[in-house]
Amino acid sequence: MLIDEIVRTCSHEKVAQAAVASLGFAFASRVKKAADEHGLSVGAFAARAVREFAGEAHAVERRVVGRAMHKADQPILRGLQIILEREIEEPESAIRWRDAARHAAPECGCSP
Repeated sequence: MLIDEIVRTCSHEKVAQAAVASLGFAFASRVKKAADEHGLSVGAFAARAVREFAGEAHAVERRVVGRAMHKADQPILRGLQIILEREIEEPESAIRWRDAARHAAPECGCSP
C-alpha cells in the first residue's frame, strides 16, 4: 500500500524535509511555521507527523489519505501533504489520534 511507502520513506527527517520542499514554497512555508511553533525543523516535524499518523490514525483517516492518493500524479507526495495538512490545520485531531491510541491500550496497567 502506498501509505506504507510514505511511512517507510518520510519517517526519516532528511527525506521528509526534501519531500516537503518539493510540495512548493507556499506549503513548505506553512509547514515551517508549524514546525517553528513546536521547536522542530521542517524535516523533524514532518517525520514525526508521519510516524504518529502511522501509529495512531484510525482506518477512516487512512482511507481519506488513500483516496486522496488515488490517481494523483505524485501519490506519495499527495499523501504526505494530506497528513501534514491535518497536522497543521487541525492539531487537535492529531492529539485525538494519540488519545485514542492510549485509550485503546489494554487495561493491563502498562504504558501504550
